[in-house]
Amino acid sequence: MAFPVQITFRDIDPSDAIEARIFDRVKRLEKFAGRATGLNVTVAAPHQSGHKGKIYQFTLELRMPKDDIVVRQGDTPNHAHEDVYVALRDAFAALERQVHDHVAKRGP
Repeated sequence: MAFPVQITFRDIDPSDAIEARIFDRVKRLEKFAGRATGLNVTVAAPHQSGHKGKIYQFTLELRMPKDDIVVRQGDTPNHAHEDVYVALRDAFAALERQVHDHVAKRGP
């Protein structure tokens, strides 16, 4: 890893499979976020009353030299995010878009 990654699980048991998928996405992210100094990933499955299933939430905090980029997915009810891997994919896709925008504005 080019930068340290901290993964926190809240209201969900830690999972080696989820961690492995996160590290796969981090490898992809490293290709264009080379100046990043760290990434905090929080995976949460808070209790949802009135829903059929839990909506997984991901918070990604990417530390960059001048600005941090924060993505929070799962605040709004998107039933596709009842699948933790879909929620993970969408969160990292949003982070990648923000990193591309950040690099375009500030330079590599």
